[in-house]
Amino acid sequence: MKTAFVRDGILLRSILVTILAFCLVGVVTVAYTMQSARAQAEAQSRERIEQLLDTVQSTLQVAGFVKDRELAREVAQGLLSNPVVLRVTIRENGNLLADLARRSQPPSGEIQADNLVRDIHSPFVGGEVIGEIRLTPDPDVIERHIRTEVIDRTWQLVWQLALISGVMVVTLLAFVIHPISAISRELHRMSPTAGDRLKIPPGHAKTEIGRLVTDVNALAGDLVRALDEEHALRLQQELDEQKYHAIFENAESGIFLVRRNGRVASWNPALARLLGIARADKFTGELLLLDLPWSEPTAIGMLIERVFVTGEAAERDLMLQRQDRTHFWLNIMLSPVGDDLLQGVAHDVSALKEAEAEARRQAMTDPLTGLANRASLEHLLGTRIRQHFQQATPCFTLLHVDLDKFRQITEGIGVPAGDEILRVVAARLGAQVKGNDTLARLSGDIFAVVLQNLGDDETIGKVVERLMLSLRQPYLLDGSPIQLTASIGITLFPHDATDAPSLLRNAELACDKAKNAGGNQPAFFAPNLAEAAEQRRHLENDLRLAVAGGQFELYCQPIADLASRRVTGAEGLIRWRHPERGLVPPDRFIPIAEQTGLINEIGLWVIETACRQLADWRAAGIPCYLSVNVSGRQIPNGLPPAAIAEAMQRHGVSPASLVLEITEGVLLNNIAEAQAWLQAIKQLGLRVYLDDFGTGYSSLSYLKRFPLDTLKIDRSFVQDMQVGNSEYSLVEAIVAMARSLGLKVVAEGVETTEQLGMLARMGCHHAQGYHLARPLPPAEFSEALQEIDRRLAQTEPVS
Repeated sequence: MKTAFVRDGILLRSILVTILAFCLVGVVTVAYTMQSARAQAEAQSRERIEQLLDTVQSTLQVAGFVKDRELAREVAQGLLSNPVVLRVTIRENGNLLADLARRSQPPSGEIQADNLVRDIHSPFVGGEVIGEIRLTPDPDVIERHIRTEVIDRTWQLVWQLALISGVMVVTLLAFVIHPISAISRELHRMSPTAGDRLKIPPGHAKTEIGRLVTDVNALAGDLVRALDEEHALRLQQELDEQKYHAIFENAESGIFLVRRNGRVASWNPALARLLGIARADKFTGELLLLDLPWSEPTAIGMLIERVFVTGEAAERDLMLQRQDRTHFWLNIMLSPVGDDLLQGVAHDVSALKEAEAEARRQAMTDPLTGLANRASLEHLLGTRIRQHFQQATPCFTLLHVDLDKFRQITEGIGVPAGDEILRVVAARLGAQVKGNDTLARLSGDIFAVVLQNLGDDETIGKVVERLMLSLRQPYLLDGSPIQLTASIGITLFPHDATDAPSLLRNAELACDKAKNAGGNQPAFFAPNLAEAAEQRRHLENDLRLAVAGGQFELYCQPIADLASRRVTGAEGLIRWRHPERGLVPPDRFIPIAEQTGLINEIGLWVIETACRQLADWRAAGIPCYLSVNVSGRQIPNGLPPAAIAEAMQRHGVSPASLVLEITEGVLLNNIAEAQAWLQAIKQLGLRVYLDDFGTGYSSLSYLKRFPLDTLKIDRSFVQDMQVGNSEYSLVEAIVAMARSLGLKVVAEGVETTEQLGMLARMGCHHAQGYHLARPLPPAEFSEALQEIDRRLAQTEPVS
């Protein structure tokens, strides 16, 4: 029945729509036909009348010209014989010649035809009007003609429309209604889930009906897939619900639902364990989060309200008190789930909080002494500075305590023993400061003390002297006493600076001042210290540019052989020719180069330049060796033996012509590394001089432990040397000891002929000093050799 209803409904509607459409078209067409027929009938009538007038035109001209009423009457009667003409009127210049009508009654038709008037011209004079003729068409004849024309055309249209309508209905039935009906029947019998699909009716593979069948089949496929997916999702949802309930029941984290007023709607066993509360099996009972013993009672309520207001998840760590009065931390995370509920997850983060606190303590505490470290001190200084400006708290004093020569002591006693001494130092400093003072360890052997409420230099000086006295007390290590001193830099807040970095920097500058003055003393900060540091910083920047721009020169100071009384070598001394400062002496920039690491690049430049100079001397026939100084910062990696060998090979320099000079400080830094480096240098065939001999701490022990060739006696001994004094005896003893060990000796600082003679008589091998020549540029060195040799030849020979 549904199929028939659908079919009949579609057919009925299609026929009705077709009939209505054709009726509308027929009405419009008939109306148009009537209007067209009327106009056409009138036009045809006028055309026939015009033709009639044309046939009687010449007769009318004669009748009008001679004014012959009888002839005019005959013309009028002839015209009336045509059924279209109803009345004829002929006039000649105002005279009525004829006026005849076919009937006297008025026309019954609704059409009122217009009269046709034509002028009558003279047959002899062209263009002269002698009269007129007026014809009145018969409206009844015209109306009958129109009616006949309309009826004929209407029947013709009706048959045409009926034929077209029939054809369209048949076509609609054959190509639309029946295929749709067949599709509808198949659709009601089709089972999409069983794989049934509609068949495209014949001839409709590319029509809208074919595409409709394709779309229905695709829709059926989509429906089947959607049903399958929905079924799978329903199964998955059931599994997820089972898993959720299992997770909810067995989760280690507390899970709960809470309302806006803080009332918990349901919670799992883990939350009950975390909170230490009783719980019914069906999530019943009464639990208000706001009533729990939080350390911040309002925090949980604010967290709940925040999530409801923002609609976004939020979390916070809150402290809760257990029944035994102990505290623990919970991480509470809340997220909206609808229905005026929030889902919450609670984790016990007490261990994490304790670990974070311990990490903060370690980050702010020195692990060796337990004192505050640099970061902690900087934080404390920042806090006290803010309190001073905001709350007018008292001023304070910052001390920078640096143990003198502690590194050398540690290298002698070992690192563990040094750490023990540092603990004792921390304890002694702590015993001398008040409870509101602060003690910190900034690095290795550097401590800092913040003294509160010390407003005058005299009081500060007394406290500093007390600290230094406690540090000077002997330290017993395995029963042996060790003596320590300290240099202390002092800076005042807010007099010297108003921020933590500047205060620390000022205290360090003041301490450097105390150390440069010999150590074991305090020094107050002064503005000129900062200015000097700024100048040093500028000098450091210029030094970096000098390394990159090649602003260095290698001067040569002659070294004479006292036995042969000839110059046999020279010491290469670096000079910095600054574009603005002029010639900068080495003692100004070498310490900066060592601290910044630039000494490595400078050292390689010196080796390269020395090898090039030796090659030039060899080409010029000058048989001199050249010695260069090596900094302790260059050993072992800053000046690798391989780099020296490569430079010598590149310039063709023999090992006998290049000498390396080291100081006792090189041997103090790292004995093992120094021995290995010296062994590698000796394997290259190079000689090694020990410079500034006699000014170190334990020089005699090096003579056996290290492969040295020559000792250079420091100029301080030679300059004050006179026959019979202690300097003379010391130099004589050094020369005798060196000879007994098979070492040669170079005496520096020779400024007079007498000093040169005394050294020669002692048996000293070589001499160097202003008496021979000042350090000379390479170009002047070769020119001065002959003059120096001449003066040496005039000295008293060695007996």
